[in-house]
Amino acid sequence: MNVYPMADACPEGVKERDVRAVAASRGLVGAANNTKWNELISYFRGMSDWRPSYRSKSVEGCVSGWDVEWFYHLPFPFKGVQWLDIGLHQDGGARPGMLLPRSAYIDHTDRFVSLLRQIGLEFEVRKDVMRIWGYLPKCYEDFPPT
Repeated sequence: MNVYPMADACPEGVKERDVRAVAASRGLVGAANNTKWNELISYFRGMSDWRPSYRSKSVEGCVSGWDVEWFYHLPFPFKGVQWLDIGLHQDGGARPGMLLPRSAYIDHTDRFVSLLRQIGLEFEVRKDVMRIWGYLPKCYEDFPPT
């Protein structure tokens, strides 16, 4: 049994039907579901070497700041996520406290593209960001240029 909240978790005061009503009023059509979001969440929570940064935009229009905490800080319920951005590059340079420059990074693009294709989520990659759409039509707000 999973002790951490999953995609369908609703914080107090949030009503899923209200979130769906906002999405419908904006003409948004679902591109993801809780099963797909849960597969994504479980994968990132299970990574032992590193967890990517992420941010999201809600169907109400709020864009979150970047975060790296994949257990409790996620945008619950995911029914309200218009899009989720994931950072693809891990700092591979010097560790904190070392006197070496931070010049290298590890690119996880291929790893995450393969994952999202397997899960069946709608996504696009630009530069070092992967955007996953929870709703269509696709929103390119604040997405790196091609």
